[in-house]
Amino acid sequence: MNTLPVNVTGKKILLIGGAGFIGHNLALELKRQGADVTVADGFRVNSLLNLATESDETKDVGVYQDFLNERLSLLRAAKIKLSILDASSRYAIAKTLDQGFDVVYLLAAVSHASRSNSQPVSAIDNGLIPFVNVITELSTKPETRLVYLSSSTVYGNFTKDSVDETDTCRPFGMYALLKHVGERILDETAQHTDLNFSVVRPSALYGERCISRRVSQIFLENAFAGRELVFLGDQDEKLDFTYIQDLIQGLMLAGLHPNARGEIFNITFGNAQRVLKLTEILKDYFPNIEVKVKERNQATPLRGTLLNDKARNLIGFEPQWPLEEGYRNYITWYIQRSKDHNMIFNTITQTNE
Repeated sequence: MNTLPVNVTGKKILLIGGAGFIGHNLALELKRQGADVTVADGFRVNSLLNLATESDETKDVGVYQDFLNERLSLLRAAKIKLSILDASSRYAIAKTLDQGFDVVYLLAAVSHASRSNSQPVSAIDNGLIPFVNVITELSTKPETRLVYLSSSTVYGNFTKDSVDETDTCRPFGMYALLKHVGERILDETAQHTDLNFSVVRPSALYGERCISRRVSQIFLENAFAGRELVFLGDQDEKLDFTYIQDLIQGLMLAGLHPNARGEIFNITFGNAQRVLKLTEILKDYFPNIEVKVKERNQATPLRGTLLNDKARNLIGFEPQWPLEEGYRNYITWYIQRSKDHNMIFNTITQTNE
């Protein structure tokens, strides 16, 4: 990662929900750059316990369990402080935030649209309630920057090829609605209190040790296991695919750059690509894969490019990983890892959710 225009060394940083895909990668990079990092997580979403009781036979549970164990091993090896936190408890949040952090990243949520829609109470319990607890405490702590992880889904169905932060949001579904409500509450709260916040809207993330079953992961696992690749979507549908390392750069800037206070940023690569471009890249590694496109059946909106000019100009964000490079890096990591670990896949084809 390039040198950032902010100083990370010695900063005291808390990641609530930090054992997840985004959180553990962010924690490792912050620690590498000299921050004092604490990961607090309730291990209630995408956890080992969830997988142990998983009844969906289409999921590669054994592989996911291994990824989760590896996340924790990497955090421990980096000597990152780990604590179990029930973020739905106002008392637990208050006690934690009284320790005086420079930056708090709020990552706790059910980070999946279809699961949020099918389990709305769980989405509220794991997302909205922790959110309210955190801003209640930080509204009187202006020295602490809160970074809220939102989503590209807040825009709803795109009506044009690209959007920026000035475009009207038309969210639908529990996942997008909760994210957008969070954004609005932050803005309103900051107008009447000392709340210090910034908002990050990522898009179509992919990268190492992800188990969130995004299309990039599902395609790769199907190809690796010799299964058919099934895409439930439109032939020319596009997403602004963003490699995890680019998001981490943006999150660090949103947390530490003085210009980020009170701002919303699209933190994406900024150039949407056809979803089926993933299959074309995969064929270079798995030439015999078969691809089938079926009628769209997704909880997520039709999207395109999320312009990142604001983040570039205001806080110095510079994405480094176009899809051609980032996805190949992800594939290569997967292949190399399979040589060092026993990765056993089921025989049932997975489809993107």
